Order: sequence, then C-alpha cells, then structure tokens
Amino acid sequence: MRDALFMGRLTAQATHEMQNILATIRESSGLMEDLLALDGEGFAHTERFKKSLAVLSAQVERGMVLSEQLNFCAHSPEASPAGAEVDAALHALVGLFQRTAARCRVSLALTPGRTALRTALRSVEVMSLAGLALDCALPLLPRGAALTLAASEQEGVAVVRLDAPGHEALRERPEYADLAGFAKALGVGLGPGPNGLGLELSLPRVTAQGA
Repeated sequence: MRDALFMGRLTAQATHEMQNILATIRESSGLMEDLLALDGEGFAHTERFKKSLAVLSAQVERGMVLSEQLNFCAHSPEASPAGAEVDAALHALVGLFQRTAARCRVSLALTPGRTALRTALRSVEVMSLAGLALDCALPLLPRGAALTLAASEQEGVAVVRLDAPGHEALRERPEYADLAGFAKALGVGLGPGPNGLGLELSLPRVTAQGA
C-alpha cells in the first residue's frame, strides 16, 4: 500500500506537469490560428496550416482528458472517510480502457448514473473490480458489439453493473475466479445481472462514522 501511495504521488505530480505542457501547446496553437485569421489571405498554405492546427488542437484536448484520468488513478489508492465516488472511478476506468476495448473491436461506454454515489472501498478497488469484470467480458463479445458499465443504487447500496455477455459464459473465463476472490476479500457481492446477462457488483456502503 505504501508503494502504491508513493507512486501515485509521483504520478500525480507528473500529470500536473503534463497538463501544463499541453496548456502551453494549446495557447501557442490558438495564437497561430489568430495570426492566420488576421493575415492568412496572402499565404499559399493557409488551409494546410489550418488543418494541421485543428488536428493539433484535437490531440491536445485528448491529451488533457487522458492526463486528468491518469491523475485520478494516481490518487485512487488514497483512502477517504467519505468513501470513494463510484461514478468518478468508473468514468476514469472506462476512459483508460478504451484502447483495450478497441483491440477487441468493442465499443465501451459508461451509462450516466447517479453522481455522488459512494462506497466504503477506495477508488482503486472499485476500478480493479470493474476492470477484472471487463477483462472477463471483452474477449467473449463479437466484433462491433457494445458493452456498457453503469452505477446505480439499490436499497442504499452502490451497485456496478456490466450488461453483457451471459453470466454463465463469464463464469467460464479464468479471470472470473480472480474477480470472485477479490470481491469476497473486499466484502463485495457478485452475481448475475437482470435476465442472467452480465454481472453485478454490490459494493459495501460507507459506515455512519465515515459518512
């Protein structure tokens, strides 16, 4: 745990520096766009420069989003008396899992849910549980399939739901045993989703002292 917290602290500092670098690039490209707009008529390559600056701007925004998600991960091992915010942890996980999903030719998304839904777990534990669930599901889905994660509240308990594939197929995956063991160690309920599709993780609620 101490190692994870230390590496998280270093990573958080690095992501802040990355954001500063990207902000400088964003500001410089914006200045070049303004200059082209002011006096670009006599420049033969104006359109090519505009297209290049548009690509640069899009990549800077992508980098900012990724650095924010990585910054969240850096802080995820930290414990909080108020517990972890489930939707925020899933949002960061889904963003950083896009490359894995893309390799499987699967579209991965987070269904908007209730914000400020909390659990006694740390964010890193929520992300690890959901990540293991995704590792189980992604190889089973056909190319072009869509997979969603969602967080909801059921009888005062935060529940993370994966909507596909069938639960029995998930149970056959070797990663499922790791997920089941990890869930048991954390006091997390694990079972099938509605109609036997996907799975549900029932997360421990924040105690009165930690609320």
